[in-house]
Amino acid sequence: MQIMSQIDRNIAYNLKRIRKSRNLSLDMLAEKTGVSKSMLGQIERGESNPTVATVSKIMEGMQVSFEDLIYKKEDEIVSVDRENLSIYKEKAGEYSMQVVFPYRRERSFELFYLRLAPGGLCLGNVYGENTWIYLTVSKGAVNVKVENEEYRIAEGNSLRFPAFKEHSFAGPKEAEAEGYLILSHAEDGA
Repeated sequence: MQIMSQIDRNIAYNLKRIRKSRNLSLDMLAEKTGVSKSMLGQIERGESNPTVATVSKIMEGMQVSFEDLIYKKEDEIVSVDRENLSIYKEKAGEYSMQVVFPYRRERSFELFYLRLAPGGLCLGNVYGENTWIYLTVSKGAVNVKVENEEYRIAEGNSLRFPAFKEHSFAGPKEAEAEGYLILSHAEDGA
């Protein structure tokens, strides 16, 4: 039994998706790429792990990049259920941060959901230059400390600050707080 890697599964899916989007039959694709129809069919069905030489022929014949073949194409519409989000980091009784939309190479941001317990404190990760955090508070208020400056962001309000500076998020002692964080990896600043 042959074991397929995630890359092989992505190639199988993407090859078929791209071929069909261009209205090409396997015969037509074989002619364009120089790869046999039977081999192309095996790759699309996940029955064959293509060699680098075969992938190269497919790329040249279809005029697609290596990335177009090996990375899974993200669905155009994605519905996210907050109850099923992955935990990014948490500390019991203090905070939890969950991933809503993780980093993807084709976009320059990540989205997180932050929940702070009353009086909870979450120390933020420090990132490289040209990385920014956009916080929007959806419930309660969040006290944000960026280096030596402190900001109280009320429900419905937002704050943008550089993620390459030391920062933290604190919930008020009297109530839980929630918000969404966008981590932007902008090439040209904010």
